[in-house]
Amino acid sequence: MTRAVIITGAAGGIGAALCERMRHDGYVAIGIDRNPSPAADKELQVDLRKSDELIELGRTLASEYRIKAVVHNGAVQPIARAGETSLTDWFDALRVNVIAVDALISGTCENLAANDGSVVVIGSVHGRATSGGVTAYATTKAALEGWVRSAAMDLAPEIRVNAVAPGAIDTAKLREGFARWGESAEERRAVLRERTALHRIGEPSEVAGAVSFLIGDDARFITGAVLVVDGGATARLGSE
Repeated sequence: MTRAVIITGAAGGIGAALCERMRHDGYVAIGIDRNPSPAADKELQVDLRKSDELIELGRTLASEYRIKAVVHNGAVQPIARAGETSLTDWFDALRVNVIAVDALISGTCENLAANDGSVVVIGSVHGRATSGGVTAYATTKAALEGWVRSAAMDLAPEIRVNAVAPGAIDTAKLREGFARWGESAEERRAVLRERTALHRIGEPSEVAGAVSFLIGDDARFITGAVLVVDGGATARLGSE
């Protein structure tokens, strides 16, 4: 059977870069998203909130491919403060950002174990240091790191489990966020660049490169780890 990597959130900027990098690395890129994912070799439009469907989908894919990795990139980011986030937004964030990867592993773990497989989740620096107004997103990204540590123990030694935590990455979603600031958008982008040690915003391909490393043989003694890809932003003392 053909070797493949399953990528959730394949329709976005990072998701498309992941599909391209996995193809470059010699895998079939299977993209899962509720929106079309043209960068994937095989695109599946599935709602990540539907855990039962993801379990069955994982089983189906495991019967058709040799799965090298599951890369969970899909996420939702409700814009709401603590005490003001609706229950629907809380449940959606938990299902999409955290539970979806567990459901996919439920359906694919035997195949992954047989193929020296890996799981890589795309977390966020917001799981460690955040800003106001994204309570559910920050909470679920922190929970995702906890899942990585626990799953690394549960699935060892056959399957490695790691995370990549990006900082500001130049995607359509980031640009949309800046656009909300109107005329002050460029000024805010400049502040972000200045507060990042490398003085720039990251590229989706750089996140994909980190994932490629964690999947590959050079990382075969790495599990339960979080690789921060933020240009040094979180290394900076906040009170500086």
